Amino acid sequence: MLYPRGFQFGVATASAQVEGCGLDGGRGLSIWDTFAMKTGAVTGGATPGKNACDSYRLFDVDLWNMMDLGVNAYRMSIAWSRVMPQGTGQLNQAGVDYYKRCFEKLLKAGIAPNVTLYHWDLPQALEDRGGWVNRDSPYWYQEYADHMFRLFGDIVPAWVTVNEPIATYVGYGLGFFAPGYTNKRWGNQARHNVMTASGAGVEAFRASGAKGQIGAVIDIWKRLPMTQDPEDIALAHDEDEENWKFYADRLLGTGYSQYILDKFAREGTLMDMKDEDFRLTNLPIDFYGMNYYNTVPVTANKERARAAGGNFAEDRSAFHPESLSTVLKMIIDQYHLSIPVYVTENGFGHQGEETVNPATGMVEDDYRIEYLKAALASVESLIRDGVDVRGYYLWTLMDNFEWSAGNTFKYGLLRTDFETMRRTWKKSAYWYRDYIRAARQM
Repeated sequence: MLYPRGFQFGVATASAQVEGCGLDGGRGLSIWDTFAMKTGAVTGGATPGKNACDSYRLFDVDLWNMMDLGVNAYRMSIAWSRVMPQGTGQLNQAGVDYYKRCFEKLLKAGIAPNVTLYHWDLPQALEDRGGWVNRDSPYWYQEYADHMFRLFGDIVPAWVTVNEPIATYVGYGLGFFAPGYTNKRWGNQARHNVMTASGAGVEAFRASGAKGQIGAVIDIWKRLPMTQDPEDIALAHDEDEENWKFYADRLLGTGYSQYILDKFAREGTLMDMKDEDFRLTNLPIDFYGMNYYNTVPVTANKERARAAGGNFAEDRSAFHPESLSTVLKMIIDQYHLSIPVYVTENGFGHQGEETVNPATGMVEDDYRIEYLKAALASVESLIRDGVDVRGYYLWTLMDNFEWSAGNTFKYGLLRTDFETMRRTWKKSAYWYRDYIRAARQM
């Protein structure tokens, strides 16, 4: 175990998943508030207002837990509709004050805030104006980002423009996420626009004179053909192009591949694009954040696919945390990256309730510990190989509102009782605490 001085061991959350408290403090509705009200949209009828973690009121509790864990970084997001309820125009001072308190408390505790500007919760007021499909949306975002940089640019050391922009496509093209549309043309335009917004955020950051650094986060779910059958190889290539490569090619490369442009043109789903969009995205970033959970085996043979199970199968063998290093090296090599990299999310999700051992009073999540051991061994191998990895953020601090899965998927180091909002440590929390301590003693 050999980590460089200043390496960031952190935990990550998102505002819509942990803050709760509905519209308290003047927050406006987000698309996730509205989407969750639709019958059947979210498992169990959970909503981010009622079934998150009440961190808006309990931030100090979360801070104490982070201090006890020994993390030195916290990746969190700003709820756009909390600071600008209409998405543009007037600021909500109560929301601004809330985040300022959070940042200042974190810094006083020796925990660096890594702040994501957009983690999927577009203000509903902007969705009413066309949302991310509207060509003006990157400039709505730029106005918001500019305010945040000028308000907090002197105290926030690291910013993320957008997190996992693929969620925008899932929301507009597939309907599984907010705002719940199933129009591929809209989905492609929305994800093109959110990538343009990322570049517009970088431009605003440079103009603001903020002191920190800025990057973007793309999740990589590398497709692996289950066989060497040409159909399986072609399917893996196609799914890579449709998923992570759409965003990585734009952010880290020279633009969309000819493969994806030709495919969308054939489908009639090609985006409305302008030269200015690419100028913005080509502005250099200071770091790249990779979210990694698993690789994805694919096959054109439906019978074989059914037998293999899904990515989130409870069978431990379906997970490949050790491939984190392989996938990150692939990204670095493919895009000739020379900027620092962070593992900005990584963790293990358990479907359903996790059993509390009555003898110990805690969840004994050995399956999560085994996953984390393999993932962190992968991070160690990257560092030994000379890769400039600056930090690892575990997803997530506590069980929370897990988007369309509601409260049914558990990723937390801490168990959340969603009736009382009490947090209790799982066995994995103690393991992560001890791992961080050992790493710092090396």
